[in-house]
Amino acid sequence: MINNGFVLTAAEMLAAENRLIDEGTTVEALMERAGQGAAQQIWRVSCDMPTLVLCGPGNNGGDGYVIAE
Repeated sequence: MINNGFVLTAAEMLAAENRLIDEGTTVEALMERAGQGAAQQIWRVSCDMPTLVLCGPGNNGGDGYVIAE
């Protein structure tokens, strides 16, 4: 995530996610947003070229499943 032109550290990203969760945003909603944002960027870069999405276990896998949709 970019904040005022700077890339967030892992600790800053975790803090930002936790703030959203504390305010009532679900983890599933965050995964949906992350996956959709990544999918849009992949589409912009690759146009109509086939894209392989590999998903492992854990939260990053959840984002990957959204990308694949």
